[in-house]
Amino acid sequence: MNFQDLGRGARIELAKMAKQLGMKFIGYNPSAQQVSLEYKGKGMTYPVEEFVAEYQKASELA
Repeated sequence: MNFQDLGRGARIELAKMAKQLGMKFIGYNPSAQQVSLEYKGKGMTYPVEEFVAEYQKASELA
């Protein structure tokens, strides 16, 4: 899966996903396919695929 930078809409969706996982969305790097998040005051960077997989797993459990 390769996310394209669709502008503000993609960032809004990633921010919603992060919020549902209890994280704060910081940014998205389309060239590196990474999403930056903050969790409990610490910054983290994840590959987009891994982040989406965690979101889908959490959605299935809810």
